Amino acid sequence: MACISSFNIIKDRFTVFLEENGHRKTPERYAILEQIYKSEEHLNVDTLFSKMIEENYRVSRATLYNTLDILIESRLVRRHQFGDNVAYYEKSFFDGKHDHIIMTDTGEVLEFSDPMVQEIKKTIEEVFDVSIDTHSLYFYATKNEKSDNE
Repeated sequence: MACISSFNIIKDRFTVFLEENGHRKTPERYAILEQIYKSEEHLNVDTLFSKMIEENYRVSRATLYNTLDILIESRLVRRHQFGDNVAYYEKSFFDGKHDHIIMTDTGEVLEFSDPMVQEIKKTIEEVFDVSIDTHSLYFYATKNEKSDNE
């Protein structure tokens, strides 16, 4: 997880967002935020639900979905769809922009960042006279099998 002082900044930003948008500040919402920021992986609702139970938080799936929607709206969490029908979530504050390679044979998700992607983004903005707020780039891949000569 982010260090304590970094997490306090994230928590404060969430508090301000909740207040400005008329949402209740519940312990469950803060616990969900903390669980996501403790994780180093992409979480789906089932995994997040299990982790909350392990931490002795009794939250319903409806609370998870509602809180995730609020966290996405506050830009503290990102939602991804990696080619299946399951949504995955990850922290986004203090977490640099990155893209994904989804291994279709193993289900593994690899993250990478390449300055060329930023250059492509800038070119698109210039050519189409737009400002890109966010982007998602997914590559779907399988591991190359080694030949007998290697």
